[in-house]
Amino acid sequence: MRVFLLGAGASKSYAQSPTKQRMPIAIDFFQTFDKLAAAANPWVLQEGLYGYLFKKGIRNPHDYLRAGVDIEALHSEIEEARNFASLNAESFAGYMIENKAYVELIFIFASVINEIQNGSVSNPHRTIAKHLNQYDAVLTFNWDTLMDRALAEKTDWKPDFGYGVTPHKIFRNGWSEPTVERRPAPQLIKLHGSTNWITAYPTNSADGKIVLSHEADPSTLHVFEFADGPYACHAGRFMPGYCPYSYGYYPPNLFHVPGRRAPEGYMFLRARPKVPWREEGTAASDGLTSMPLIIPPVKKKSYELFGALFANLWSDAENQLVQADEIVIIGYSFPRTDLQSNSLFLNAFLRRTTVPRVIIIDPAPEKIAEKFRLEFGVPEAKIAVVKDYFSEDFDLAKHLGAP
Repeated sequence: MRVFLLGAGASKSYAQSPTKQRMPIAIDFFQTFDKLAAAANPWVLQEGLYGYLFKKGIRNPHDYLRAGVDIEALHSEIEEARNFASLNAESFAGYMIENKAYVELIFIFASVINEIQNGSVSNPHRTIAKHLNQYDAVLTFNWDTLMDRALAEKTDWKPDFGYGVTPHKIFRNGWSEPTVERRPAPQLIKLHGSTNWITAYPTNSADGKIVLSHEADPSTLHVFEFADGPYACHAGRFMPGYCPYSYGYYPPNLFHVPGRRAPEGYMFLRARPKVPWREEGTAASDGLTSMPLIIPPVKKKSYELFGALFANLWSDAENQLVQADEIVIIGYSFPRTDLQSNSLFLNAFLRRTTVPRVIIIDPAPEKIAEKFRLEFGVPEAKIAVVKDYFSEDFDLAKHLGAP
C-alpha cells in the first residue's frame, strides 16, 4: 500500500494555469493576487481587511499588504483579535471589524486558488494518480483541487465517497444527495479542508464562542463539484466560466441546513450597503449564505469549529500511515509551527510493527530526511532522498517501488 503526502511544493508544480501564475507562498500572496483579474473585481471584497489595518494605524493598507507581509502571520493576528473581541462584550464593534477581515481573507485566499487552478487538469497530479490503486491514499495539507480533478479523471474516485467522509450534499448544478454506490478507488484526505468544501459563516454565540451560522451538526460537509449555470449565492453574484471543482469567489448558498436562531429576546439583522461602483448580481440570493470550508494558515488552527470532521480525517490519515508500505512525501517541509503534522507521524510510527520505505521529493530534503531518522526512527537504508522540484517533467515512476 502506498501513501502520498502533498505539501505546498506539489501545488507549486501546476504550470498550466491560464492566469500564467503558480500557487503563491505566504510572503508573495498579495503580489500574486494583484496579477489576477479577481483583484480588480469589485465583487471581491477587501474593505474589511483594509478597515482592520487602518484601525491598527496603517495608513496605506494596499501598499502594506504588497510589501512582503506574511499572510499566515497576518491571518493569525486577525483571528486572535477576533476571538478576544468575541469574548468581551464591550468589544462587539471590534469583533465586527475583525470578523469581517478574517472572513474576507478566507474568501481572498480561496479566490486566488480558484483562479489559478481554473485550467486544464494538472499533469503532475495526473502522474501521481496513475500510480495509485484502490488501496492507496493521498494525504494533503493543500486547499486546492488539483489532486481531486486528477483522481476523478484517472481513477474511479468521486467526491461522494473519496474524501474519507460522506458529504451531506454535493453541488452538481444544484444540491443533491451523494451517490449510494461506492467504487474501489484511492482516498484523498484533505487535512486542512478544501476550496470546494462549503460551510456557513462563523458568528459569535451568546457566551462569546465562535460558532457556525447554521444549527446542523458542525461537522456537516457540503461539496462543490460543478455548475453549468447561475446558482443562488451572496447578493446574487454568480460568476461564470469555471471548471469543475472551482467557482468564482462566491460558492452556492446552502438550502438543506437550518440557520442559527437568535437568542431569546434578540434578532439577527443583516444589512448590505449598495454602492455605485459595485454592480448588483443577477442570480438568485436565497438560502443560507455560504463560504469556503478551509482551515486557514494560522498558528492555532480551529479544527473544533467543525465538530468531529477534522478529528476523523486526521485519525483516518494516521491509520493510512500505519498501514503504508511506502510513503512518498512531495514538497512538504514539516514546519516547526505545525505540531499536529509531527504528532500525526509520531503516533502512526509508534503503532507500526514494520518500517516503511520513505521517499522524499524536495529541493531541500536534508532536514526532512534527518527528521525521519532522528524523530520517527526510520533507518537511513529505508529513506530515499530525491533532491529536485516536483514538476510535469519529473520521472516519478523511476523512484517508486514495485506496486
